[in-house]
Amino acid sequence: MIDKDMKVNKYIGVMMAATLLAASSCTDFDDYNEVPMDVNATADNTLWENISQNGNLSNFQSIIKKVGFDAALQQSHFYTVWAPLDGTYDANALLNQDDATVLYRFVKSHVAEYNHLVSGSIDERVHALNDKSFLFEGNGTYKYADVDVAQTNLPSINGVIHTLQGAATFYPNIYEYIFQREGIDSLEQYFKKYENVYLDESNSVVGPTVNGKQTYIDSVMITTNSLYGSLNARIAHEDSSYTMIMPTNEAWMKAYDKVKPYYNYIQTTIAQDVDAAVSATSVPSTTVTIDNVYMADSLTKRSIINNLVFNNNNEYNRWVEDPTAIYTDTLRTTTRNMLSNPQEILAQTKDKERMSNGYARIVDSLAILPWEGWAPELVISPIGRSVTWNGSNHIVQVNNPDPTKGTFEYGYISYLWVEPTSNYSKPELDIKLPGVLSTTYNLYCVIVPPNVDPTDTLTEVRPNQLNFDLSYCNEKGALQQTWTGTNHTTTTSAHFAKQLVNDTSKVDTMFVGTIKFPIAYLGLGEKMYPNLKITTDFSVFSPLMKTYTRDLRIAAIILKPVEKDEYQATKEE
Repeated sequence: MIDKDMKVNKYIGVMMAATLLAASSCTDFDDYNEVPMDVNATADNTLWENISQNGNLSNFQSIIKKVGFDAALQQSHFYTVWAPLDGTYDANALLNQDDATVLYRFVKSHVAEYNHLVSGSIDERVHALNDKSFLFEGNGTYKYADVDVAQTNLPSINGVIHTLQGAATFYPNIYEYIFQREGIDSLEQYFKKYENVYLDESNSVVGPTVNGKQTYIDSVMITTNSLYGSLNARIAHEDSSYTMIMPTNEAWMKAYDKVKPYYNYIQTTIAQDVDAAVSATSVPSTTVTIDNVYMADSLTKRSIINNLVFNNNNEYNRWVEDPTAIYTDTLRTTTRNMLSNPQEILAQTKDKERMSNGYARIVDSLAILPWEGWAPELVISPIGRSVTWNGSNHIVQVNNPDPTKGTFEYGYISYLWVEPTSNYSKPELDIKLPGVLSTTYNLYCVIVPPNVDPTDTLTEVRPNQLNFDLSYCNEKGALQQTWTGTNHTTTTSAHFAKQLVNDTSKVDTMFVGTIKFPIAYLGLGEKMYPNLKITTDFSVFSPLMKTYTRDLRIAAIILKPVEKDEYQATKEE
């Protein structure tokens, strides 16, 4: 509390400090600690004394006293107070609420650090003590948080008071709203697991020491959540702008039941360890043991969360709140997922609520396409993810590929060229398939003809005749090299399809077969993956040697979820 006998000296000292600051700096902070020079009775009182003695602020006084903030307004700490006049807001409702809520949502919305004086034209964003951001603006007449200012620049020894014709509206930020909104308990419980709350001692107002322990008149608590980083979304930050889709409990459970089958794990998973193989036919195995129930539950929930937050300032998302924006057909999540059906996703909104840092949309259903949200198409380059037998590897990048051979997304094409080590060797290639989920994929192999490079006029262009074998773990934890899908040549075979031949007139994305993986591999470590083996079927003494090449030129293996292929087929009809 400020000593009454020292008020004048304190006032003069503060003015001298402010003068020195003004002489040495031209920053926006020049006026923060200056007390107005108006000569009237209020200048010798503390903020609390002036509020207490103002007959038009009796309700505001009662509320401040109730929540215990009066002590802070008597300290030698500079504040600006925007005080709502009696009769301009529902004070009784506030007096009947719990103290912590009223202190945070109401009192601290009307108090800010430093002196925010009114003079001429102003247009500033005020950060109140609860970290909410309110616009303070005007020229001759003024508004705070869109509420008319009745009287300005009422000076006190430790700050200034402006009176208001009403109360500032409190908007929670998106993070706060998760814990306030009824009916979204599943979402709340998930975020709560990763929350950490601690005292910000440097910004708290120190009180007396009691029984050897430091107390605080005004405690500033900081809430952090480790999900902010993984989601790339600071949804508790007041200077950000996000839209968050918040599923009701019913919507959460429907999404959970839809997503979980993609994350079917078993306790012990086995895989071929091709890096440790001593030959193409002698490949050791490796295993990993996990808490499969926890793993499935954790990744299922994370997959749901990853698709709920959108940065309103991202060019793909501006159209949601700004109808003049260019993009209208895509949403980009903060985890960089591109969602191509935004109208359908947003159409599930049952309530749209304004937040202090964006908007919350309460939805009864999540209309996210699986291959865009949690089960993506896997495009796997053999470069760095394969082991070669009976051949030597070359990494080839064609910077100006022949446009008649296909379209090239990046303006160039890269591929792995496996060259036979002798005139009679047949290269074999084991390709690791990381990130596989327990779902059904259509498998494609992208094969490149040598003349995709128009400068190569010497290499003889012949097609490949290839076999594809797949090794993966079944639900019982055993290696399996058979499959139960169907394709254009065979069923229930040790091979997807025998003697597949590529089209040399183009970069051929050749369909190999359909495979349903019974268990997921994602998150099990770098050694856990299905293994795709590519071989040439004919004998090196066969006349077919003149028809087909033994060289392998492979740009990618593609695992496309069957449901994506089916969806795209319906769109093309």
